[in-house]
Amino acid sequence: MKKLLILVAALAVTLVGCSGNSLSFENPDSKKDVIASGVAPADIAAWESEVDADFAAVIEALGKDGDLKALEAFDSKYGTDMAETGARFAAARAARSGSSSSSSSSYPAMPNMPFNRDGAVYVSGGTDDLIGTVVDWVSPKTLPGSYYHAAVLDLDKYDPNNENVYCLETAISKGAGYESAYNWRTKVNACVLNPKYSLTKSKLDSAQAYMDYYCDMNNTNMEYGFFKNTVNIFNVVTKADTYTWYCTKVVWWVYNKYGWDIDSNSSLIDWTTSGLYTLVKDYYYVRYFYSSSKRKAAINDYINSARSNIVLAEEIMLSPYFTKVFENIREY
Repeated sequence: MKKLLILVAALAVTLVGCSGNSLSFENPDSKKDVIASGVAPADIAAWESEVDADFAAVIEALGKDGDLKALEAFDSKYGTDMAETGARFAAARAARSGSSSSSSSSYPAMPNMPFNRDGAVYVSGGTDDLIGTVVDWVSPKTLPGSYYHAAVLDLDKYDPNNENVYCLETAISKGAGYESAYNWRTKVNACVLNPKYSLTKSKLDSAQAYMDYYCDMNNTNMEYGFFKNTVNIFNVVTKADTYTWYCTKVVWWVYNKYGWDIDSNSSLIDWTTSGLYTLVKDYYYVRYFYSSSKRKAAINDYINSARSNIVLAEEIMLSPYFTKVFENIREY
Protein backbone atom coordinates (compact mmCIF):
# COMPACT_ATOMS: atom_id res chain seq x y z
CA MET A 1 0.00 0.00 0.00
CA LYS A 2 2.83 2.36 0.87
CA LYS A 3 4.47 1.67 -2.50
CA LEU A 4 1.20 2.37 -4.27
CA LEU A 5 0.84 5.73 -2.50
CA ILE A 6 4.37 6.68 -3.50
CA LEU A 7 3.60 5.75 -7.11
CA VAL A 8 0.39 7.80 -7.03
CA ALA A 9 2.22 10.87 -5.79
CA ALA A 10 5.03 10.50 -8.30
CA LEU A 11 2.73 10.14 -11.26
CA ALA A 12 0.58 13.05 -10.11
CA VAL A 13 3.62 15.35 -9.95
CA THR A 14 4.71 14.27 -13.42
CA LEU A 15 1.31 14.91 -14.95
CA VAL A 16 0.88 18.29 -13.24
CA GLY A 17 4.17 19.40 -14.76
CA CYS A 18 3.02 18.29 -18.21
CA SER A 19 -0.60 19.40 -18.34
CA GLY A 20 -1.40 21.33 -15.22
CA ASN A 21 -4.04 18.75 -14.28
CA SER A 22 -3.42 16.01 -11.71
CA LEU A 23 -4.93 12.53 -12.10
CA SER A 24 -6.31 10.47 -9.23
CA PHE A 25 -5.85 6.73 -9.32
CA GLU A 26 -9.29 6.46 -7.77
CA ASN A 27 -10.46 7.20 -11.30
CA PRO A 28 -10.53 3.80 -13.08
CA ASP A 29 -9.29 5.44 -16.27
CA SER A 30 -6.26 7.06 -14.62
CA LYS A 31 -3.75 4.39 -15.67
CA LYS A 32 -5.04 4.55 -19.22
CA ASP A 33 -4.63 8.33 -19.19
CA VAL A 34 -1.08 8.04 -17.90
CA ILE A 35 -0.25 5.61 -20.71
CA ALA A 36 -1.98 7.83 -23.28
CA SER A 37 0.16 10.78 -22.17
CA GLY A 38 3.30 8.98 -23.32
CA VAL A 39 5.24 10.68 -20.51
CA ALA A 40 7.55 8.53 -18.40
CA PRO A 41 6.47 8.31 -14.74
CA ALA A 42 8.66 10.07 -12.18
CA ASP A 43 9.33 6.75 -10.45
CA ILE A 44 9.80 4.28 -13.29
CA ALA A 45 10.82 1.47 -10.93
CA ALA A 46 7.58 1.83 -8.96
CA TRP A 47 5.50 1.85 -12.15
CA GLU A 48 7.23 -1.27 -13.47
CA SER A 49 6.86 -2.99 -10.11
CA GLU A 50 3.10 -2.43 -10.10
CA VAL A 51 2.73 -3.56 -13.72
CA ASP A 52 4.82 -6.66 -12.98
CA ALA A 53 2.64 -7.53 -9.98
CA ASP A 54 -0.55 -7.15 -12.01
CA PHE A 55 0.87 -9.22 -14.85
CA ALA A 56 1.98 -11.89 -12.37
CA ALA A 57 -1.70 -12.27 -11.43
CA VAL A 58 -2.49 -12.85 -15.12
CA ILE A 59 0.22 -15.51 -15.41
CA GLU A 60 -0.99 -17.21 -12.23
CA ALA A 61 -4.53 -17.45 -13.63
CA LEU A 62 -3.64 -18.41 -17.19
CA GLY A 63 -4.93 -21.82 -18.22
CA LYS A 64 -7.32 -22.10 -15.29
CA ASP A 65 -11.04 -21.52 -14.96
CA GLY A 66 -11.56 -17.83 -14.39
CA ASP A 67 -8.48 -16.75 -16.33
CA LEU A 68 -10.60 -14.41 -18.45
CA LYS A 69 -11.44 -12.39 -15.36
CA ALA A 70 -7.74 -11.80 -14.69
CA LEU A 71 -7.18 -10.76 -18.29
CA GLU A 72 -10.22 -8.47 -18.23
CA ALA A 73 -9.01 -6.87 -14.99
CA PHE A 74 -5.63 -6.08 -16.58
CA ASP A 75 -7.37 -4.72 -19.68
CA SER A 76 -9.69 -2.57 -17.60
CA LYS A 77 -6.81 -1.05 -15.69
CA TYR A 78 -4.36 -0.50 -18.55
CA GLY A 79 -6.46 -0.39 -21.72
CA THR A 80 -4.97 -3.54 -23.31
CA ASP A 81 -6.78 -6.29 -25.22
CA MET A 82 -5.54 -9.46 -23.53
CA ALA A 83 -9.08 -10.75 -22.94
CA GLU A 84 -9.74 -10.95 -26.68
CA THR A 85 -6.98 -13.48 -27.23
CA GLY A 86 -7.78 -15.07 -23.88
CA ALA A 87 -11.32 -15.71 -25.10
CA ARG A 88 -9.91 -17.79 -27.96
CA PHE A 89 -7.84 -19.72 -25.44
CA ALA A 90 -10.94 -20.33 -23.28
CA ALA A 91 -12.96 -21.41 -26.31
CA ALA A 92 -10.31 -23.96 -27.23
CA ARG A 93 -10.37 -25.31 -23.68
CA ALA A 94 -14.16 -25.49 -23.70
CA ALA A 95 -14.10 -27.41 -26.98
CA ARG A 96 -12.57 -30.43 -25.27
CA SER A 97 -14.61 -30.28 -22.05
CA GLY A 98 -16.70 -33.39 -21.52
CA SER A 99 -14.54 -35.45 -23.85
CA SER A 100 -13.53 -38.84 -22.50
CA SER A 101 -10.18 -38.63 -24.27
CA SER A 102 -7.98 -35.59 -24.66
CA SER A 103 -5.99 -37.19 -27.47
CA SER A 104 -8.80 -37.96 -29.93
CA SER A 105 -11.85 -36.18 -31.30
CA SER A 106 -15.46 -36.85 -32.19
CA TYR A 107 -14.61 -37.04 -35.89
CA PRO A 108 -14.65 -40.39 -37.71
CA ALA A 109 -11.35 -42.19 -38.19
CA MET A 110 -9.20 -41.41 -41.23
CA PRO A 111 -8.83 -44.85 -42.84
CA ASN A 112 -6.19 -43.73 -45.35
CA MET A 113 -3.73 -42.34 -42.79
CA PRO A 114 -0.53 -44.37 -43.35
CA PHE A 115 1.41 -46.16 -40.61
CA ASN A 116 4.18 -47.72 -42.65
CA ARG A 117 7.34 -45.64 -42.22
CA ASP A 118 9.53 -45.88 -39.14
CA GLY A 119 10.29 -42.39 -37.81
CA ALA A 120 7.37 -40.75 -39.63
CA VAL A 121 6.18 -37.58 -37.90
CA TYR A 122 2.47 -37.00 -37.32
CA VAL A 123 1.19 -33.45 -36.85
CA SER A 124 -2.33 -32.43 -35.81
CA GLY A 125 -4.45 -29.36 -35.17
CA GLY A 126 -8.01 -28.21 -34.72
CA THR A 127 -10.06 -27.43 -31.64
CA ASP A 128 -11.59 -30.72 -30.51
CA ASP A 129 -8.64 -32.84 -29.46
CA LEU A 130 -6.44 -30.56 -27.36
CA ILE A 131 -3.94 -32.34 -25.15
CA GLY A 132 -2.84 -29.04 -23.70
CA THR A 133 -4.68 -25.79 -24.17
CA VAL A 134 -1.52 -23.81 -23.44
CA VAL A 135 0.30 -25.52 -26.32
CA ASP A 136 -2.47 -24.63 -28.76
CA TRP A 137 -2.61 -21.08 -27.45
CA VAL A 138 1.14 -20.54 -27.64
CA SER A 139 1.60 -22.01 -31.12
CA PRO A 140 1.42 -19.60 -34.08
CA LYS A 141 -1.11 -20.57 -36.74
CA THR A 142 0.51 -19.72 -40.07
CA LEU A 143 -0.26 -22.82 -42.15
CA PRO A 144 -3.67 -24.28 -43.02
CA GLY A 145 -4.72 -26.83 -40.40
CA SER A 146 -3.83 -24.80 -37.29
CA TYR A 147 -1.20 -27.38 -36.38
CA TYR A 148 0.31 -27.51 -32.90
CA HIS A 149 0.58 -31.18 -31.82
CA ALA A 150 3.03 -33.86 -33.01
CA ALA A 151 4.25 -37.42 -32.47
CA VAL A 152 6.81 -39.75 -34.04
CA LEU A 153 6.08 -43.33 -35.07
CA ASP A 154 8.01 -46.31 -33.72
CA LEU A 155 7.00 -48.80 -36.39
CA ASP A 156 8.26 -51.75 -34.35
CA LYS A 157 5.50 -51.03 -31.82
CA TYR A 158 2.72 -50.63 -34.38
CA ASP A 159 0.20 -53.50 -34.55
CA PRO A 160 -2.12 -53.36 -37.59
CA ASN A 161 -4.45 -55.80 -35.82
CA ASN A 162 -4.76 -53.62 -32.72
CA GLU A 163 -4.41 -49.92 -33.38
CA ASN A 164 -5.05 -49.07 -29.72
CA VAL A 165 -1.50 -50.19 -28.90
CA TYR A 166 0.86 -47.33 -28.03
CA CYS A 167 3.29 -46.79 -30.89
CA LEU A 168 3.80 -43.03 -31.23
CA GLU A 169 6.15 -41.08 -28.95
CA THR A 170 4.71 -37.70 -27.98
CA ALA A 171 3.65 -35.82 -24.83
CA ILE A 172 0.61 -36.27 -22.63
CA SER A 173 -0.53 -34.73 -19.36
CA LYS A 174 2.30 -36.31 -17.33
CA GLY A 175 4.98 -35.11 -19.73
CA ALA A 176 6.53 -37.43 -22.37
CA GLY A 177 4.27 -40.34 -23.26
CA TYR A 178 2.61 -42.38 -25.99
CA GLU A 179 -0.39 -42.26 -28.27
CA SER A 180 -1.92 -44.98 -30.40
CA ALA A 181 -2.56 -45.14 -34.14
CA TYR A 182 -6.29 -44.96 -33.40
CA ASN A 183 -5.76 -41.72 -31.46
CA TRP A 184 -4.20 -40.27 -34.59
CA ARG A 185 -6.77 -41.53 -37.05
CA THR A 186 -9.40 -39.55 -35.14
CA LYS A 187 -7.59 -36.22 -34.94
CA VAL A 188 -9.41 -33.16 -36.28
CA ASN A 189 -6.72 -32.04 -38.74
CA ALA A 190 -3.67 -34.16 -39.43
CA CYS A 191 -0.74 -34.62 -41.75
CA VAL A 192 2.03 -37.21 -41.98
CA LEU A 193 5.63 -36.32 -42.72
CA ASN A 194 8.01 -39.01 -43.92
CA PRO A 195 11.78 -38.63 -43.58
CA LYS A 196 13.11 -37.29 -46.88
CA TYR A 197 16.32 -39.29 -46.58
CA SER A 198 17.03 -42.93 -45.77
CA LEU A 199 17.42 -43.64 -42.07
CA THR A 200 19.85 -46.05 -40.45
CA LYS A 201 17.57 -48.37 -38.49
CA SER A 202 20.02 -49.04 -35.64
CA LYS A 203 20.51 -45.30 -35.05
CA LEU A 204 16.76 -44.64 -35.15
CA ASP A 205 16.08 -47.56 -32.81
CA SER A 206 18.62 -46.15 -30.37
CA ALA A 207 17.03 -42.69 -30.50
CA GLN A 208 13.55 -44.13 -29.96
CA ALA A 209 14.79 -46.29 -27.09
CA TYR A 210 16.24 -43.19 -25.44
CA MET A 211 12.80 -41.53 -25.49
CA ASP A 212 11.09 -44.75 -24.31
CA TYR A 213 12.58 -44.10 -20.88
CA TYR A 214 10.70 -40.81 -20.61
CA CYS A 215 7.58 -41.93 -22.48
CA ASP A 216 7.12 -44.93 -20.16
CA MET A 217 3.66 -44.44 -18.66
CA ASN A 218 5.01 -45.38 -15.22
CA ASN A 219 7.71 -42.71 -15.33
CA THR A 220 6.06 -39.64 -13.80
CA ASN A 221 9.18 -37.80 -12.68
CA MET A 222 8.56 -34.95 -15.14
CA GLU A 223 6.07 -32.25 -16.07
CA TYR A 224 4.22 -31.12 -19.18
CA GLY A 225 4.44 -27.71 -20.81
CA PHE A 226 6.36 -25.11 -22.79
CA PHE A 227 7.30 -23.32 -19.57
CA LYS A 228 8.83 -24.28 -16.24
CA ASN A 229 6.37 -24.03 -13.35
CA THR A 230 3.39 -24.67 -15.66
CA VAL A 231 2.63 -21.30 -17.34
CA ASN A 232 5.49 -19.01 -16.39
CA ILE A 233 6.05 -17.39 -19.78
CA PHE A 234 9.32 -15.85 -18.61
CA ASN A 235 10.80 -19.28 -18.00
CA VAL A 236 10.64 -20.96 -21.41
CA VAL A 237 11.88 -24.54 -21.14
CA THR A 238 15.03 -25.21 -23.14
CA LYS A 239 15.40 -28.07 -25.58
CA ALA A 240 18.16 -29.57 -23.42
CA ASP A 241 15.86 -29.83 -20.39
CA THR A 242 14.70 -33.41 -19.76
CA TYR A 243 12.17 -32.70 -17.02
CA THR A 244 9.61 -30.51 -18.81
CA TRP A 245 8.21 -32.01 -22.01
CA TYR A 246 5.77 -31.06 -24.74
CA CYS A 247 4.86 -33.05 -27.84
CA THR A 248 7.01 -31.40 -30.48
CA LYS A 249 9.99 -31.38 -28.14
CA VAL A 250 9.70 -35.18 -27.84
CA VAL A 251 9.80 -35.46 -31.64
CA TRP A 252 12.76 -33.08 -31.76
CA TRP A 253 14.63 -35.17 -29.17
CA VAL A 254 14.22 -38.39 -31.14
CA TYR A 255 15.73 -36.79 -34.22
CA ASN A 256 18.31 -34.87 -32.23
CA LYS A 257 19.55 -38.20 -30.82
CA TYR A 258 19.55 -39.53 -34.37
CA GLY A 259 21.66 -36.58 -35.53
CA TRP A 260 19.15 -34.29 -37.28
CA ASP A 261 18.10 -30.86 -36.04
CA ILE A 262 14.53 -30.67 -37.33
CA ASP A 263 13.72 -27.28 -35.75
CA SER A 264 13.69 -25.15 -38.89
CA ASN A 265 13.10 -21.80 -37.10
CA SER A 266 11.50 -20.82 -40.39
CA SER A 267 10.98 -17.13 -41.06
CA LEU A 268 7.70 -18.10 -42.76
CA ILE A 269 6.08 -18.62 -39.36
CA ASP A 270 4.16 -15.58 -38.18
CA TRP A 271 4.58 -15.33 -34.42
CA THR A 272 2.06 -12.48 -34.25
CA THR A 273 -0.67 -15.14 -34.68
CA SER A 274 0.31 -16.65 -31.33
CA GLY A 275 -1.62 -15.95 -28.16
CA LEU A 276 1.74 -15.75 -26.43
CA TYR A 277 2.75 -12.85 -28.66
CA THR A 278 -0.38 -10.88 -27.76
CA LEU A 279 0.24 -11.37 -24.06
CA VAL A 280 3.90 -10.35 -24.27
CA LYS A 281 3.13 -7.41 -26.56
CA ASP A 282 0.51 -6.00 -24.22
CA TYR A 283 2.67 -6.49 -21.14
CA TYR A 284 5.63 -4.64 -22.60
CA TYR A 285 3.37 -1.98 -24.10
CA VAL A 286 2.20 -1.12 -20.59
CA ARG A 287 5.60 -1.51 -18.91
CA TYR A 288 7.41 0.68 -21.43
CA PHE A 289 4.55 2.86 -22.68
CA TYR A 290 6.85 5.88 -22.65
CA SER A 291 9.57 4.37 -24.89
CA SER A 292 8.80 2.65 -28.19
CA SER A 293 12.45 1.59 -28.57
CA LYS A 294 12.49 -0.18 -25.18
CA ARG A 295 9.15 -1.80 -25.94
CA LYS A 296 10.18 -3.09 -29.38
CA ALA A 297 13.52 -4.35 -28.09
CA ALA A 298 11.91 -6.23 -25.20
CA ILE A 299 9.28 -7.86 -27.44
CA ASN A 300 11.84 -8.83 -30.08
CA ASP A 301 14.24 -10.24 -27.48
CA TYR A 302 11.47 -12.35 -25.94
CA ILE A 303 10.15 -13.71 -29.23
CA ASN A 304 13.66 -14.46 -30.51
CA SER A 305 14.39 -16.37 -27.31
CA ALA A 306 11.10 -18.26 -27.58
CA ARG A 307 11.75 -19.02 -31.25
CA SER A 308 15.17 -20.52 -30.48
CA ASN A 309 14.00 -22.57 -27.48
CA ILE A 310 10.51 -23.71 -28.49
CA VAL A 311 10.06 -26.33 -31.20
CA LEU A 312 6.79 -25.72 -33.03
CA ALA A 313 4.76 -28.18 -35.09
CA GLU A 314 4.94 -25.77 -38.02
CA GLU A 315 8.72 -25.51 -37.66
CA ILE A 316 8.95 -29.30 -38.03
CA MET A 317 6.58 -29.20 -41.01
CA LEU A 318 8.85 -26.66 -42.71
CA SER A 319 12.01 -28.64 -41.95
CA PRO A 320 13.98 -29.73 -45.03
CA TYR A 321 14.25 -33.23 -43.55
CA PHE A 322 10.63 -34.23 -44.24
CA THR A 323 8.17 -34.72 -47.08
CA LYS A 324 4.41 -34.50 -46.56
CA VAL A 325 2.73 -37.73 -47.66
CA PHE A 326 -0.75 -37.33 -46.17
CA GLU A 327 -2.99 -34.49 -45.03
CA ASN A 328 -6.65 -34.17 -44.02
CA ILE A 329 -7.98 -30.81 -42.83
CA ARG A 330 -11.50 -31.04 -41.43
CA GLU A 331 -11.63 -27.69 -39.62
CA TYR A 332 -10.34 -24.30 -40.70
